[in-house]
Amino acid sequence: MKYLFFTLSTILIFTSCSSTFFYSTLNTPNEYVEKVDNGDFLLETDSLWIAYCFKGQDGPVQITVFNKSDKPLYVDWGKSALIIDNVATTYSGEEISYSGDWDSAINSNSSSWGTFSGAASLPKSVSFVPPQTMVSEIPLILSPKFDHINKKSYKNATMGGQGDVALKIRRRDFDQTDTPLAFKSYLTIYSQPDKPMVFEQDFYLSSLIRTEAKPSEMFNQLLDRGDLFYVEKPANNDALYTTLGIIGGAGLIVVGVMYGEPEKTTYYDDY
Repeated sequence: MKYLFFTLSTILIFTSCSSTFFYSTLNTPNEYVEKVDNGDFLLETDSLWIAYCFKGQDGPVQITVFNKSDKPLYVDWGKSALIIDNVATTYSGEEISYSGDWDSAINSNSSSWGTFSGAASLPKSVSFVPPQTMVSEIPLILSPKFDHINKKSYKNATMGGQGDVALKIRRRDFDQTDTPLAFKSYLTIYSQPDKPMVFEQDFYLSSLIRTEAKPSEMFNQLLDRGDLFYVEKPANNDALYTTLGIIGGAGLIVVGVMYGEPEKTTYYDDY
């Protein structure tokens, strides 16, 4: 029994020493959306601009709206949503059913603006944007998982890190047809509640880097880009299951409960 626990402790030490990091780069197919120098996605009209930034751990969806006009604007988060795999989650946090198309306003040349007077109480899901000011919110976090991507489909490469250190990485590029992550954002903005404008933007994962290099080892300029985020996967214990299968005994049940079932891997025939 003592030998069993010693063996288990040794396995845990050597199989749980490092995490895997996935550094993900996003792109957009929309011609009316500009990816600016810092990686943010910018949509601009005569009356406003909207910027999306995803930098940080797990892909926080930071949305900034700047009111260029001399009239107040309102961002209705409850009538705005992020859509992944045909599931829409409002930016106020509610999951809703989604079907059909929404009218998108790419420019505001044809919009009529009302006057602003009096006072009114706003729902918590609505942000007030005075003229020539901006509002910035992080209503949702993407937090995707990339375990289903076959490890053999990545290509070995190196990239520069902090202190000109060469980091070993594995990289895979995607287009719109084979990307593992694609989503839409619908943002509802209005000056008058009965005349809302809905701005649609599409995003997809275009590049994925798999490495054991921590964010602190990467270039700051890379991590500061708005089109890049990272996901940390704690050290997996695949080797633990193999060894435990040989050892056997009552310890299997306890460790199985603690660590869950082994992850399944999907393999692609075209690689």
